[in-house]
Amino acid sequence: MLNVIAIFIGGGIGSVLRYFAGLLCGFKLHHMPFATLAVNMVACFIIGICYAYFQSKTSIPPHIKLALTCGFCGGLSTLSALALEVVLIQESFPITAIVYAILSVVLSVVAVLLGIGLGRMF
Repeated sequence: MLNVIAIFIGGGIGSVLRYFAGLLCGFKLHHMPFATLAVNMVACFIIGICYAYFQSKTSIPPHIKLALTCGFCGGLSTLSALALEVVLIQESFPITAIVYAILSVVLSVVAVLLGIGLGRMF
């Protein structure tokens, strides 16, 4: 039950931060929703750090690991918003929609790799 509570709390914090990011970064760059792209990259970077760090620190309790990864990073990032934005953008700007989708996937993988690299330094 502690794991579920930890995920719940981490997810709530991540979701609220995603909401605030949307309010703060309400602008769009070439009709591309920057806030969603940014929070997804940050969440991927953080989960990469956590993954690498948790591998070397086995004493960290599972509920803390779950709160940060499944909870916080899961709440902060948003595949559903990305998918909806791609569909909405493609109606008027099909090339931008393709670029946004590709950038989101590629930059997410790069962010995880960078996070893992940084996490292994600790």
